Amino acid sequence: MWSTEEFIDILVGDGPAGGLWLARTGFALACLIKIAIEFKREYVGYYEPTTYLYFRLRARHLKHRQRMPTAIHYRVFIIARFAFSLALFLGVIPQTSAAGLALCFAFEGFIHFKFHVNFFTLLACCFIFTPSLPPLWDPFMHLMEGDPQSAWQVIASAHGSRFCQSAVALTISALYIGGVFRKANSSFISGTVVVSVLRYTLAEQSQRHHFDGWYPATLRSWVSKVEPGDKILRFVMTSVLVLEAALPVAVLTPWLWPYALAAGLIMHAAFTFLFPGTLTAFSIATVSTYFCFMP
Repeated sequence: MWSTEEFIDILVGDGPAGGLWLARTGFALACLIKIAIEFKREYVGYYEPTTYLYFRLRARHLKHRQRMPTAIHYRVFIIARFAFSLALFLGVIPQTSAAGLALCFAFEGFIHFKFHVNFFTLLACCFIFTPSLPPLWDPFMHLMEGDPQSAWQVIASAHGSRFCQSAVALTISALYIGGVFRKANSSFISGTVVVSVLRYTLAEQSQRHHFDGWYPATLRSWVSKVEPGDKILRFVMTSVLVLEAALPVAVLTPWLWPYALAAGLIMHAAFTFLFPGTLTAFSIATVSTYFCFMP
């Protein structure tokens, strides 16, 4: 049984600062990359009165049409999300920046619901509880002087937060375990879902304004020929489920952590290769959380 002191230490005790600093910086970088991709895809105009998203949102909230956010509100939200992301990346007013990002992502989820936006919202809430860690330029100056050891000491000598670490652990566990429950069905395991999405994406390439992928000829040929239920598809899909189920435990186990990091990098690199525009920021944010538990 845990003692009262151990339980209080988890809630308010100091944790390792180095891994938490890397995780927070990686998450902020993912937020900046997400904004860059959205600008590339012209998301700024998504909420214009002539767009599908605008009418979809108004149709979903019939009783509140007069109080719905306007296009100006949406642009202000994009600018605010960029400012909060940059501030968190630099380590300036980090708690306020994380709280601002949580509100921005919650607003984004209200406008255009996506699972990964909920994940970003929860991670931003976790990083509200990070203590005063060194700003980005402190270790960066040591790196510029060719002294990486001093750069790491600046970060590692700070105070971490076990509460923040525990909140991130719950969030990443919920992400992976929830993904396993959602994907543990014959459609996913047989490869039907992935093959169907890839074939649809490739067929729509010429009509799409922003194409989400760079597929070599070998992969295109394989996708056109492979049939759902193929042995290699079942093996790959089953491996993904096993990895997602095992990663939360492996990441939290010190001696397994390096293997979890390697497996997570490979898995998320594969996801990102298939859908770079959609999953680059998500993959960076997810793998960055691993560093919270770095031995």
